[in-house]
Amino acid sequence: MADITYIPTDEGWLYLASLEDLCTRKIVGFHMGERMTRELCLRALDQAYRHQRPKGTVLHHSDRGSQYASSDYLGYLTPNQCEHMICLAA
Repeated sequence: MADITYIPTDEGWLYLASLEDLCTRKIVGFHMGERMTRELCLRALDQAYRHQRPKGTVLHHSDRGSQYASSDYLGYLTPNQCEHMICLAA
């Protein structure tokens, strides 16, 4: 499950992109940044894949955010045998 958390700080917002394994409930990839961009989400996704090295098809759940619908993000999922499931409501 991919998600972005907004964290208020004294200097403004900080964004945490994370990927959770819904079977183990563990965070398997994350990245923090000052802007909510597709690169933020891609770095979290890349970290999850490099550390988990999943075998076979992976179901990837996210909301309809532009970061998860970007061609770069979807381009990472397809060759890594990822089936993208988009949640319609939170």
